Amino acid sequence: MLLARLPALLFAAAFIGVVPAEPDADRDGLSDFHETHKYFTDPRKADSDGDGVPDGDWHERREFTYSVRAVMHVMAPFDVESMSDDYQDVRVLERRDDLLEFEVVVYPFNTVASSLVSTARWSRPAAELEPFVAPGVCNNWDAKMRAQLLDELKRDGIDVGALDDDAAARAVSRWLLERANVEDSFTTFAVEFANGVPRVSARQRDGMEQTLARFGRTLEQQFDRELFGKGMFETRLRGSCTSSAIYLSTGLRAIGLPTRTIVCTPIVDANDEREVAWIDARITHIGVRGVLRKAAERQRGSWTSHTFNEVYVGKRWRRLNYTELGQNVLDADSLGLMVHVHTYGDHSVAGLVGWGNREAHPLHAQLFGGPNPYSCVSLSDAFGPHSKIANEPLGALREALITRLVWYDDPARTPKLTTDLGAAEGAAHLFAHIDTGGSDADAGDFSDFFRDVDKRFVLRADGQPDVPAEALMKYWVDLGSDVNDFILRIGAADFARMAPGVRYALTWSGGDGLRWRIAEGVSIARPRR
Repeated sequence: MLLARLPALLFAAAFIGVVPAEPDADRDGLSDFHETHKYFTDPRKADSDGDGVPDGDWHERREFTYSVRAVMHVMAPFDVESMSDDYQDVRVLERRDDLLEFEVVVYPFNTVASSLVSTARWSRPAAELEPFVAPGVCNNWDAKMRAQLLDELKRDGIDVGALDDDAAARAVSRWLLERANVEDSFTTFAVEFANGVPRVSARQRDGMEQTLARFGRTLEQQFDRELFGKGMFETRLRGSCTSSAIYLSTGLRAIGLPTRTIVCTPIVDANDEREVAWIDARITHIGVRGVLRKAAERQRGSWTSHTFNEVYVGKRWRRLNYTELGQNVLDADSLGLMVHVHTYGDHSVAGLVGWGNREAHPLHAQLFGGPNPYSCVSLSDAFGPHSKIANEPLGALREALITRLVWYDDPARTPKLTTDLGAAEGAAHLFAHIDTGGSDADAGDFSDFFRDVDKRFVLRADGQPDVPAEALMKYWVDLGSDVNDFILRIGAADFARMAPGVRYALTWSGGDGLRWRIAEGVSIARPRR
């Protein structure tokens, strides 16, 4: 590893395991909750598969599910103690104050969200949770704000005292977000704190001045619209995800719901083409690969991480991504596959100015392939030998219907279908059209399907030898113009055997997983010359 070759590093190897209070009936080091919802092992058996290795072994815990493994670098801030959670396991490989190298195993098909339960009497949290309802420097609610908040909620039909904690988290987070307008500003990572007092980092002053000039504000006015929860409540304005997390944390704490904040990164940096290439080369699960591709395409060229909340619901910390209670780690709209790297109670102690000043880090250019403060060093996935996770696409598009064929040089083809195929050298080419009627899939879904589906076809006619045809990676999709077509190639020798004037029906005999269907009557004849 690169980090291992750098000087003055402190070595650490640790796994933050089960929360002591959680039941572990078989005493294998894994909580019953995690065995049920994360690993899919048997919480009653210390060795679920009877191979002599306990379920708590680092590798053994992956044997009943599908998981993605990575070795990553992340720049400070990070919070090692919280990184192993309901969705991932972490082992620290090397650590120093400003940099961490770690191995992470992520479990994207966990059932954590389905385990959500509610607690009716939640307004008086246990003593250990009191810091997560107390006001802070940025989560700075006070009695006046709390009274106003509860009064406005009740006027809008939300009686917090009559709701369980699950319903309260959902209703109040939605209400708070609708109450405040979103502003395109991001200065939360430009601010550092000295004894609880915010100040702009020296390296970020020019950027802050530009933001203030753009909005015509003082620094204090900007803080009240992006940095301080009470100020955002009063001005009805909030900024980026980090700002919105401060705002939500302030409001939810004010009603008595324990709330904290987490920071996640994508598992790969989309600005590093080496890392992006690993998605196709090293991720074997079709659906996961598709999600990671979509996310990487959206993130390319940007600085990407996500800050959001956790609320204590049903006697467990639950992820709250804006209004999505129970947010999972696998989500094309939320980083693709998220890796949890940091947890904190109040933004004033988060240290995120370190990421704001990331390019000043002496190892930034050496360790990171783009503007982000993280990178992936190694990536792989695994279907455990006892896993029941199917290798299939995620979402609605699992099959596609081909409705017509047309020769490449047929003037009747759609004008938008043009490409340079180079010298044919006796080979022949066809356009095949994919039907889009009745599908909720978008262009990206069709593109992902085409990329992964088996592309081998056969043209078949009575009394004639079969003619193989294979799809090229030549594909056009514009659903608004009914363009959803790809090219089939018939090799020169096979085309030479194709009888002129005879209609050949298109067939496909692929196996499980993604499937082509062929509409009745889809056929083509080689022209008589």
